[in-house]
Amino acid sequence: MEDDYSEYRQVLAPGMRIEIGIPLSGGGVFRDWGVISESGGDLLQLQISRDVLPANVRVDIGFILDVSVYLGKDSYTCSGIVTDRLGERVLQIRLFGRFTLRERRQFFRTDMALRVRYDIVDESSRKEVERDWEVRKEREQMKFQGYDDFVIAAQMARFKPATDIVWRDLLRAQLNLGGGGICLRMPTTARPDQLVNMELYLPLEPPRLVHAVGQVIHVKPPLTQRDGSSRYDVGMEFLFLDERDRDLIFKQISSVQIAHLRRVADKRDMDEPSDAPPVALSRRQYLVRALWVLVALILAYALGRYFISYSQAPPENEIQKTYEESIRKYRHLDKQP
Repeated sequence: MEDDYSEYRQVLAPGMRIEIGIPLSGGGVFRDWGVISESGGDLLQLQISRDVLPANVRVDIGFILDVSVYLGKDSYTCSGIVTDRLGERVLQIRLFGRFTLRERRQFFRTDMALRVRYDIVDESSRKEVERDWEVRKEREQMKFQGYDDFVIAAQMARFKPATDIVWRDLLRAQLNLGGGGICLRMPTTARPDQLVNMELYLPLEPPRLVHAVGQVIHVKPPLTQRDGSSRYDVGMEFLFLDERDRDLIFKQISSVQIAHLRRVADKRDMDEPSDAPPVALSRRQYLVRALWVLVALILAYALGRYFISYSQAPPENEIQKTYEESIRKYRHLDKQP
């Protein structure tokens, strides 16, 4: 990843100031300055400027931040993840992605694949959609808190859905998810300003189900799949999302990035050549090795000659020797008068 940041190396050098954005649990981003103490590749070690952060601002390992640098009058922003805390004010951050010139987003985004259920609202008032979302959100909270199904059914019976929802299930939807919105690849298109009911299945520990309502901001041109069907990338901002569910989305984004960084680190360990330089042999070591090679060749030649002569004239065994001596004695006695 060295090449991704080489053109920004001057502003990422030790002693330089950079801006960091820390997500707030209630939404929004708290911005502060940090001074780089160490820099190398995609890893930064920096000290934040404040001695004490505000009470509602929290930074811990696994948190995703944005890192901004300035080249002239332009601001370039990249995402980063906190990999270690070396003190109250000292953070170790690993960058991921590229620095891009862009407007600052309120929340951080990343690509992933999740199970999603959605329903595009054709015609309904915003108040009715919000009321139905409130009911679904409350039912999910009761399930997570361990209420009995009978109690949940009795509680939900008091509310009649204002609109009929026909869920469409995407078992492994390709999406770009952030705390402020989602870009979802769908088999159907939508119109700007249309509302979309959504259920996001987050594979956390334990698994969680997030209910949200998005408002369509833009729709990209259709993408043709291998089977000839079309898919539409629909960008939406969250119109209705509980802040507790927003925190779960941040947690999911962090877990995806941590898993990605582990894979990158494992690949680097496998691809990284040995740091030990090759040992140069001295003249004496070359002579000793040459002599050993010569001795081995002589021994191999001698053994070869021995086995060849043995195969051509094998030595006589003891029985054969005894037999021949008896014959010679018999002939000698036979010749005597």
